[in-house]
Amino acid sequence: MSKLKTFEYAERASGPLMLDLHAPTDGTARALILFGYGGGFTKGNRDNKVHQPLVTRLRDAGFAVAIPDYRLKTGRDDITPDEALQAKRVANRIERQGWGMARKLFDLRLYTACQDLSDALGFCRSELRDWNVAAPKVGMLGVSAGGLTGNTLCYPPGVWKSKFNAPDAMVSLAAPVVHDWRIRADGPPLWVIHGKRDRIIPSVVSEAAARAAAKQGANVQVTIPTDAPHIGIGKYILGTKSDTGTVYFDEIIAFFDRHLDLQ
Repeated sequence: MSKLKTFEYAERASGPLMLDLHAPTDGTARALILFGYGGGFTKGNRDNKVHQPLVTRLRDAGFAVAIPDYRLKTGRDDITPDEALQAKRVANRIERQGWGMARKLFDLRLYTACQDLSDALGFCRSELRDWNVAAPKVGMLGVSAGGLTGNTLCYPPGVWKSKFNAPDAMVSLAAPVVHDWRIRADGPPLWVIHGKRDRIIPSVVSEAAARAAAKQGANVQVTIPTDAPHIGIGKYILGTKSDTGTVYFDEIIAFFDRHLDLQ
């Protein structure tokens, strides 16, 4: 059983941004996980039933789960001219890598998603006591576009570094660190699970991030299962065992336990 509450966490010119909190009914939550859903920055919403299996399992493990909506299909009118220029320059650098990703996944739509989910993180941190969340640290789990956003909050381009809140620990499903040149040893713990069968975002992008993380000595773990898809990655991690013989979801819980200081 869970209880659901809805909050306004930010106001934009296009209207308020809302967040659903899924909290256990039987006492204090161990910690809070911000959930970033996917949809290529063109679709998705906080009450899509596709999230429910992951949300239920996180809640059953003792976590409160916050699912914020964020702006989709944004354009130049949604940001300042300086922000648009910065976003274009950053996107141009990513495009020069030749990874074959659709530009919509790393252009100004990624920037506005970062603005929104950064504000959602700040709002959640301000409400932890009222929400009966025990741990002061906040984790994030992102899928596809939500993962791209969370990864960017962890390792933003230099021109964005002071603009965003970062999660204390991040798990990214089917989403790489696209700004791999910004990976640093002092960044948040991050685990990327990105399969070879991904037909939307090539896994070679995560392979590049793994090399950058190793060079920097960063706390960034990259796992590239040969059989993991893009569509259906949530179902995959709930039911598939890793090379250690443990279901990926259970390993994700252990990751949050370690890095949110829950052990």
